Amino acid sequence: MKVQCSECGKKYQLHPDEEPSDFQCTCGGELELKIEKQPTFPNETSDKKRDESKKPEKDDKIGKPSKSSSGSFSGSILDSWKKQSLILIIAFILVFLIIAFNGTGLFKDLVITNVTAPSSGVRGNEVTIDTTLKNNGILSTGGFNVTFQLTPEKSSKNSIFLGKIRVTNLGGGENMHPDPKFTIPTNITPGNYYIRVIIDSDKEIAESDENNNEMYSSKQITIT
Repeated sequence: MKVQCSECGKKYQLHPDEEPSDFQCTCGGELELKIEKQPTFPNETSDKKRDESKKPEKDDKIGKPSKSSSGSFSGSILDSWKKQSLILIIAFILVFLIIAFNGTGLFKDLVITNVTAPSSGVRGNEVTIDTTLKNNGILSTGGFNVTFQLTPEKSSKNSIFLGKIRVTNLGGGENMHPDPKFTIPTNITPGNYYIRVIIDSDKEIAESDENNNEMYSSKQITIT
């Protein structure tokens, strides 16, 4: 479809699905449909000439008009605003999820992966407990306590307090080997005991799993 500027007369070529009102001339003039006169032929004109007359004439001056500057500018502002709004919404959702999950402890999980008791100990003397603590979460925990007890069986029943340590922080995915030393109580009954370790024994840390915070030594210590 051919159109022509109403001001300067410059010609343009549009696609069939494009409207002249959506464009403007480079001079700022409005575009209007160009109506061309169809050539008339005498009766004796050959079919070949009639066919050739139907071909669009070449016009080097015909070009592609530019979109209206006002429409293009407003469209670019709208697209930019949509992108910025989407980025802000995504950022807000991520911050909200991090705060919410952190508050519920989904990013923290304290566990004990090893407790090894010495084979023997004497009342009133020190023993070293080989211990490994771990944070299975992805966020640091902050401070918490770890309690150590002696128990005649793998149960909290009849447990005897051995000692407690303070951990100031345990990062996400990190391990810790405190290996504390404690003095065996002098009033304990001689015999065989398991070492029971409770991590976050005072429930200071909100965790994703609160049921995996204790562990017993696999072998007993013989106390004399």
